[in-house]
Amino acid sequence: MYRAGLIAILVLMSLGSLWSLELDWGIKYGLGSSILQGYDRAYELNYDLYEHGTNPNYLGYIRLRSHENKDGLAQNAGLYASLPIAQQTHSVRLHTELLWHRYKYNYQFKEHAPSVSNLIFASALADTLTGRIEGTADYLSLPIFISLNQGLSEEQLQKSYQGAHIYVGPSFSLLLNQENNLYGGIKSLEAQVQNFVTASLTDDNPDDYYSYEKKQTGSDEFTDFKTDLVVGAGFALKDIFQFGLGKDEFVFDFRFTMALNDLGNAGFRDAITLRSIMFSLGCKL
Repeated sequence: MYRAGLIAILVLMSLGSLWSLELDWGIKYGLGSSILQGYDRAYELNYDLYEHGTNPNYLGYIRLRSHENKDGLAQNAGLYASLPIAQQTHSVRLHTELLWHRYKYNYQFKEHAPSVSNLIFASALADTLTGRIEGTADYLSLPIFISLNQGLSEEQLQKSYQGAHIYVGPSFSLLLNQENNLYGGIKSLEAQVQNFVTASLTDDNPDDYYSYEKKQTGSDEFTDFKTDLVVGAGFALKDIFQFGLGKDEFVFDFRFTMALNDLGNAGFRDAITLRSIMFSLGCKL
C-alpha cells in the first residue's frame, strides 16, 4: 500500500512534467471526528468461566454491553497531488493523496449491571459499573478522486479566490496499528474477574480451580484492509499572507468518509464500520 501510494504520486508528478507542469501538489493536515457504525456497533464484554479438577465443566458467563457510542478525534496528514485528466480540460482533475489517518472511537457504559449465568459470580462483582472503552486505529490511506473544479477567467485567477471544487472516489487503507484501552469500572471488571479466579487457587484442594476466557469482539481486532467511499468539497485561496515566500496558496477541504466493508475480524460482533467527518488545510508546494 505504501509503495502503491508513492508510485501513484510519482506517476502524477511525471505526467505533470509532461503536461507543461500542470500538476498541483502539496502537503495537508486534517482534523475532525470519527465514530463506529454498523449492526454490531455496541461493545459486549463477555467472560466465559471454567471449573477445573475432578469434574471439569463450564461454570458460566459474565456479560456487559455498552449503552452508546461516542465520536472521537480523527486526524490525517500527508501529501496530495492532482492534474487535469485531459490537457485542454482544467475543470475535471484526477486527485490522489497518501495519508496517515487516525480514527478514534469510544464505548460508554453507565451504571450497567453485569449479566451473570451463575449466582456465585454476583458476590465477586460490583452491582453496577460505569466506565468506557477508548479505541484508536491508525491507517495508511490512498484516496483516488475525480474532482470537478470551478472554472475562472484569467482576470479572476489574479485575485485571492482560486475557485471551489467537489470530488468523489474510493480510498484504500492498510491498518498500521490498533489499540483499545479500558477506563473506570470497565477496567476494574477485568480485575474483579481475575481476583475471582485467583481466589480459587488458595482453596484447600489445589487441583480444583477456576479459569476464564475473554471473548474477542470485532472492534478488538480490525481487518488489515478497508475500502471507503469519500465525498467532499473545498476551495482554494492564494496570497493570504503576502510574504512573498513560496506559492502562498492554500486549499480548504471538507469531506465525509464512509467504510464500504465490515471491519471486524474476530468472528463475534463483526458487522461494524468506521465513519469520519474531516476538515483539512493543504499547502500547495
